[in-house]
Amino acid sequence: MMPMAWLSIVLLFFFICTASPSTAAVSQKGEPFSRFYTEFQKAVKADDKEKVAAMIDFDGFTWEETESLRKVRTPEAFLKNYSSMFTPTIKNKIATSKPQRIGDSSYFIIWHTKNTEYSLYFARSKQGNFKFQGLTIGPY
Repeated sequence: MMPMAWLSIVLLFFFICTASPSTAAVSQKGEPFSRFYTEFQKAVKADDKEKVAAMIDFDGFTWEETESLRKVRTPEAFLKNYSSMFTPTIKNKIATSKPQRIGDSSYFIIWHTKNTEYSLYFARSKQGNFKFQGLTIGPY
């Protein structure tokens, strides 16, 4: 009976050791976004407009709330319109929501009102780091 117990312990140890790298790889896969999002949350909470602007990919940026905000495509325009964009509701969603991962390179914060779906969008840039892409709005 004793050799069987040792064999079970050795096999259990082997499976734990061989399973650990794949588990670590899965948790590390979301780590760059997690670090980015933590910094993004801090910047929004502190109203550090310049830091938030530095975390945006303006080539793909969109803010669908109003016609004038749809035209925000530069850091200067973003800084000018920051308070109109980052309302208490948006700041609260960023502070309290956990973004959902969609595919390998996109994350979303999605919420609904009676007839509307809102989505804050984050994606991996061409350089490989994550950037904030903006707000999309659609029917719900």
